[in-house]
Amino acid sequence: MKVRSGRCSACFKQFSSRQHLLQHLEKAGHSEHEPQCGVCHKHCPCYESLREHLLGRLAKKDCANEFAKRGCIYCLEFMKSEDSLTDHCIQCQYVDASPIGQVSNCHFFPFLMPNISRLPASQAVAMDCEMVGGGKDGSVDLCARVCLVDEYESVLLDTYVQPFLPVIDYRFEITGIKAANLQNAMPFKHVRYQVNAILGSVRLLVGHDLRHDLACLHLDYPPHLIRDTATYQPLLKTSGFSHKLRFLTETYLGYHIQDGHSHVPSEDAVAAMRLYLRMRSIRHARLPSYIGELSSQLEHHVEISSSFTPLRLSESHYYCWCLDIKHNAPGQVEP
Repeated sequence: MKVRSGRCSACFKQFSSRQHLLQHLEKAGHSEHEPQCGVCHKHCPCYESLREHLLGRLAKKDCANEFAKRGCIYCLEFMKSEDSLTDHCIQCQYVDASPIGQVSNCHFFPFLMPNISRLPASQAVAMDCEMVGGGKDGSVDLCARVCLVDEYESVLLDTYVQPFLPVIDYRFEITGIKAANLQNAMPFKHVRYQVNAILGSVRLLVGHDLRHDLACLHLDYPPHLIRDTATYQPLLKTSGFSHKLRFLTETYLGYHIQDGHSHVPSEDAVAAMRLYLRMRSIRHARLPSYIGELSSQLEHHVEISSSFTPLRLSESHYYCWCLDIKHNAPGQVEP
């Protein structure tokens, strides 16, 4: 194949040689699962990058103008007409979370826990924990409250937890927890049992920065069954770091959480679940039909026009959550 300059048809980067272009494709991770502009179809590594492309100071003029007419500021999708945009935004924007259920201080036992055995095995569950400080200096995270909600925002478990170590710092400004809340709280080992009973062995676990929640509960969970909004590639910053759940909720769901008060586990768990469901529901545009032909031409060293590139040589670096709906049993889904 003749070495010549070329442009990546996904991210539009220019390369001085075809060899450099192919090296880029092998490392870039371009696929139909990447966020894409609805006008120029540019692929972006995350939604923040796409937002900058459409709304930033250096936004592409044509794309920005079209987005202003028929683009949704929450999901960043383009509607067919300006008239349909209003109706879409009303449906796309969430209101404040009002989960069904309330916190309990009771000592639950497995046979008293309602509906656990009747929950469908494929259902995702979101979890959030609030931690107080233990140890000599209060730096040891101790689980003091845990909440789990299902896809329908019903509370499966919301209870205070009696820590297994003395509490040094209740971190009240963040947790809203006082000593009185933990006096009759559920013992830690009972909480672990209840959480395991709810999650089951094949249930998807949703949350934000779940490594801390799992660590404070002394639980391990299969990585391929975890859906973490703090580490999901499309929801990261352009720098590759995590956004706060508060920012993600305001930007992609359209309402506020943790607004001037302590964290509420049910509120955070519902926000994480809503983000997961939004990302899972996205329908990506399929790769152009000419991609397979170009890949075949490359294998046979046939010269290719510089205006196209074989995106099929590039593979996604992450498991897209939209694939969850294609499997009846999430436990069988591998990244």
